[in-house]
Amino acid sequence: MAGWRAISAIALAAVAAAACSLQEPLPQPRPAGEDALTVRLEASSWPLGHLESPAFDLAPVYADGRLYLADARGHVRALSAEDREPIWQRRLARPLSAGPAVAGERLIVADREGRVYALDRASGERRWQASVSSEVLAQPRYTRGVVVVRSADGRVFGLDAETGERQWLFDRTIPALTLRRNSAPAVAGSSVVVGLQSGRLVALDARDGSVRWEYTVTEPSGRTELERMADIAADPVIDRGAAYAVTYQGAIAAVRMATGRELWRRAVSSHRGLASHGAEVYLAADDGRVWAFDRRNGATAWRQDRLEGLTLTEPVVAGDYLVLGDEAGYVNWLRLRDGKLVARTQVSSAPVQHPPLATPEGVVYVLDIRGRLTALRPR
Repeated sequence: MAGWRAISAIALAAVAAAACSLQEPLPQPRPAGEDALTVRLEASSWPLGHLESPAFDLAPVYADGRLYLADARGHVRALSAEDREPIWQRRLARPLSAGPAVAGERLIVADREGRVYALDRASGERRWQASVSSEVLAQPRYTRGVVVVRSADGRVFGLDAETGERQWLFDRTIPALTLRRNSAPAVAGSSVVVGLQSGRLVALDARDGSVRWEYTVTEPSGRTELERMADIAADPVIDRGAAYAVTYQGAIAAVRMATGRELWRRAVSSHRGLASHGAEVYLAADDGRVWAFDRRNGATAWRQDRLEGLTLTEPVVAGDYLVLGDEAGYVNWLRLRDGKLVARTQVSSAPVQHPPLATPEGVVYVLDIRGRLTALRPR
């Protein structure tokens, strides 16, 4: 396989441990007992391209048997998900900061100067280029012929997916001090849900950008600008008629999509991310704890404390497991039904800052900060 090499369990275990804590190195939790999960490492690439900054949203995506990847140096690639062989590769003239995102037959990426590019998914050829008002730090989204792009200055743009022409603009003033991390909008049908740096959640109409409702997840409070930071930096999620969002130094909340009415709210802080699956909503908190909340009322289904102190990625559901990367280069596998830590797989000596990518074929792809892509399969 071009650019790929198989790795045995022995070689995997020999990867040097990373000490990425801001203080003393953290003790590494180890799964134990007969419930431990075996994870097979299928393949690992040589670095495909550096991701450069955790603020850049350059997570890989999967569609129709292909993996799409972009890096901070302007490379965009399509790989076969079956054998990881390259299908096409393009290099854009500008360093990229967000994408790729699948938009019908287009692939959307954006750069740190506010340029948005649409490539043909089949060939990688450029179809159009558009400009927004500032750098793009969140993955674009696509729904019903509209590409939704959020720029770092607080604006949200609706672009025609076929031509790149601006259809609408939503604008809000951002606070004086915010995290250098923007959440990507959530889309479903004709709805776009945007998490703002002010702690507010806004639902827009994808057809014209008009506001349907607004809801305050966390009201900024405190004497200093630092204390008043309440960013929705983790991507909101839409599932089964509800929107879920969490704030930094604040809370997680569920809101009815039709009306914007609060369903439930719990005090917990996160700028990493959440996921919804079945009857539960999963959250990677800022302190490294992982929570499962009942989707209907917010009651705690379980909480996993063994990863406390680690900086985790957004959680991803892969089969019967919740999968999260961390800053020490590990992939952590929690059992969905009870949150038990059943496997920790070290894939790199570099941090994993983007969420793992789970495919319908049962393979989980992990991209570290250096651009090394690893394929894992749980047994």
